[in-house]
Amino acid sequence: MSHQPCNQGRAEAVCRNEATALIPHNLEEWQSIRDSYLELMQSFLTGVICRDLPLIPSGSETFDLELRENGLDWPSQAFTMIGVKRLNNLRILTESIIEDKVPGDLIETGVWRGGACILMRAVLYAHNITDRTVWVADSFAGLPPANAEQYPEDAGSEFHKYEELAVSLEEVKENFRFFDLLDEQTKFLKGWFKDTLPTANIGKLALLRLDGDMYESTMDALNALYPKLSPNGYIIIDDYHVVPECKAAVSDYCRTRGIEPKIVEIDGVGVYWRKPLEGKKKSEHSVRFQVEEPSNESILHLYKSMVQLSQNAIIRLNQAIAERDCRVVEPNQHQVKNDRRVSELKQLLAERDRQIEVLNQTVAEQEDEVMRLNQALAEKNIYIAEILSSTSWRISYPVRFLKNILRRVKCI
Repeated sequence: MSHQPCNQGRAEAVCRNEATALIPHNLEEWQSIRDSYLELMQSFLTGVICRDLPLIPSGSETFDLELRENGLDWPSQAFTMIGVKRLNNLRILTESIIEDKVPGDLIETGVWRGGACILMRAVLYAHNITDRTVWVADSFAGLPPANAEQYPEDAGSEFHKYEELAVSLEEVKENFRFFDLLDEQTKFLKGWFKDTLPTANIGKLALLRLDGDMYESTMDALNALYPKLSPNGYIIIDDYHVVPECKAAVSDYCRTRGIEPKIVEIDGVGVYWRKPLEGKKKSEHSVRFQVEEPSNESILHLYKSMVQLSQNAIIRLNQAIAERDCRVVEPNQHQVKNDRRVSELKQLLAERDRQIEVLNQTVAEQEDEVMRLNQALAEKNIYIAEILSSTSWRISYPVRFLKNILRRVKCI
């Protein structure tokens, strides 16, 4: 495997000029180096190292370590959403099949951004395993609509509506390349499981990880792959406790084939069990094999990978800091705009209040004028009433009547 670190000169200097000092003196030192590499890889893949913010569909807007540990949010930049505990479990089981020399390859069905498969490949690389393949099986186009007629358990499934679950094959390959783990020991199966898994050129499997969510996806993977799982190999069910359809598929498959697995809990979400050995084979595999000491070349390669991974981690940390700064600046800019708008609205409101005050004053003046006119009219009405009711007005009525007649005669 050829590894090209981000800062090639620095990595080569470390490996060339300090090679003698870097070579561990015993197996424990080598294991410590290997553990450091894998622990850094796990922190990177889960996004814990840079407190990667979640996507909105997960229901949270800030980084929550507890959610990330249990894989209960959708990371925005990290390479896996299975969380810290399930990813660590995957590492433990992968190292277990290496130590116990369980024959076969490793596969995950439903990979999202590829983080779990990247870890499996990293474990093989850290242990200098060159005779196993990591199979990466996914549609790379999200989940299929429910086939409710054939699989009524999936009726009403809305997984296919989440665009965030559709990650292209090119993006997943680029994620492997980011860690310099895209090589001949990684093979991709693109398409629906019902089409790709039954015909895949897979011999034996030592580890089978199912993350298809739906009943159909889980059942397709079990039918095609569980018979290929070697005795003493592991099967992991990612969404066993959070997607009822997934658990139903596992239960139906085991019941119809008379399998009674000893299910082991991982984090309250995922589970796993080990395929039992039969008869005499059990005692033959009960003793673990000694881990062989790696060559100096393998150690130097791992050092180079750690340098690259550390530098990539620094880059991601800087990106995360810049992104957070942008997220802080953006609300501040919005706040400034909002404050300006509030100030403008307050000015408009004050002007409106002044206009209302002027109108109220005008109305008050008009009401005073109406009151004055009404009072004058009332006084005139009283005066007219007094004249009409007076004796002189009644006596002079015939004279006024004749006067009006004479005026009309003159006009004629």
